[in-house]
Amino acid sequence: MLKAQIYDHGQFKFMDAGQTISILLSSTALRLNEAGIESARTEASWMLMHATGRSKMDLIMRPDEKMTTDQAEHLQILLSRRLEGVPIQYVLGVADFYGRSFTVSPDVLIPRPETEELVESVLRLDAEVLGGGVIDLGTGSGCIPITIACERPGALCVGVDVSAAALRVARSNASQLGANVQWVEADMCDPALQEMLGRTFSVLISNPPYIPDEEAASLQPEVRNHEPGLALFSGSDPLHFYRALCEQAPRIVRSGGYVLVEIHADAGLAVLHLFEQAGWIDCALQQDLSGRDRIIRARMP
Repeated sequence: MLKAQIYDHGQFKFMDAGQTISILLSSTALRLNEAGIESARTEASWMLMHATGRSKMDLIMRPDEKMTTDQAEHLQILLSRRLEGVPIQYVLGVADFYGRSFTVSPDVLIPRPETEELVESVLRLDAEVLGGGVIDLGTGSGCIPITIACERPGALCVGVDVSAAALRVARSNASQLGANVQWVEADMCDPALQEMLGRTFSVLISNPPYIPDEEAASLQPEVRNHEPGLALFSGSDPLHFYRALCEQAPRIVRSGGYVLVEIHADAGLAVLHLFEQAGWIDCALQQDLSGRDRIIRARMP
């Protein structure tokens, strides 16, 4: 019988591919725990689900079912990548966002819960406002405009990104989730962006790169070594993209429309001041569920 190589108690060991789901679940969780991964049991369960194609309930109800050789080998690949420090979302190829599963790859940033709060702030706007069109600059996986399109069918949603690879992921997500979103490959800082778009919008959203290069060393290795620097780092100026947004937004947002941007927790007042200086009104700084500055909302006069 073919064997599948799996980890057990920190050492490589050959085990029968016919081992039960419960044994492999425990062995996988143990190895993840030994590697210092806090959510070891949960991630082990996700890996088993991915390797077997079964639901979580199936794993619970049929723990004595044996894995096939292909399934065990698939599990080993997933485990090996995770132990190399690859984020679990990239290992599995999916990330949850606002109750939906989005395809992710190293070409796009992994969606964060804080960004769900940005989406929630947009969805609280009047339907009439959203009806005037929503544009997301630096869309990445497309999770923001796709979620808005799914939650508010009929709203015109547009996602813009400079990365063709990221837009391929976004288009795939829109297709899988049945979201009607238009995609534009362009630099959010390009002064000619509005001409490329050919119209204005009632709402502009952005979660731009906002981590200064000097903070790279302080990031978790999973983030620093695997997520796209293009979507993370702002260069030497942490306000670089917010300055660009302040210049771009008056050309893109119609009178009475809104800008909502996610920010670095340490840059809230600085970004707020930028929008106030640019003449925007009703500028407000919103905290996330952890109590940290996270979102700036402003309205076009």
